[in-house]
Amino acid sequence: MNTTSFELVIFDCDGVLVESEPLATRVFVQILAEHGFKVNYEEYLRKFSGAVIYQRLEAAAQELKWTPPANFMSIFDERLSVLTEKELKSVPGIHALLKSLSVPACVASNGSRDEIVLRLKIAELTDYFGKAIFSGLEMPHPKPAPDVFLAAAEAFKAAPDRCIVIEDSVLGTTAAIRAGMRVYGHAAFTSSASLKATGAIPFDNMMELKSLLSDVCFEKIDSRQGAL
Repeated sequence: MNTTSFELVIFDCDGVLVESEPLATRVFVQILAEHGFKVNYEEYLRKFSGAVIYQRLEAAAQELKWTPPANFMSIFDERLSVLTEKELKSVPGIHALLKSLSVPACVASNGSRDEIVLRLKIAELTDYFGKAIFSGLEMPHPKPAPDVFLAAAEAFKAAPDRCIVIEDSVLGTTAAIRAGMRVYGHAAFTSSASLKATGAIPFDNMMELKSLLSDVCFEKIDSRQGAL
């Protein structure tokens, strides 16, 4: 029987709450093609899942032996913003999962705060989290460092071993394990084997995760604690 009481569920945003990873990769690959580099979309989707844009750009530039133009980031952000407004959707089943939770939940993403807020709004997920949003770009180090997850736990006054993290990338699951938290890995664009190798418990969809979490012992805490 599970005797551990969990007090907080921490969700990654991209690939867990919203289906933004395919949109970001589509824009990234399109811009590279305009500069003469035809890369494989599926490969880049798997390779850069969970990575912030500057990490993607640095890795691609090194791989392609290419110096990106100074305006690459601004062009990427502008195009992704337009595509997000038009096509972003929530991950199937996430609304039902969030409604089923009996403890506080928050978001901890490598994206910027503005990006997270916009994506939650478009996907109609804002009410589940309020201001409980933590950005890896505001931390000393983004994922795979554990900083953003530890900041979330501290804000809710929850011990790391009483926190559950929902992730979808090796970067994210690695960060959660380093934070000393239990982590479930959404095997959407990252293989179950890769997620499991980092210490995560893999799952295929939100219905399966809802079932997994129903077997976990939760202990309610005051969601008004901390700076939230």
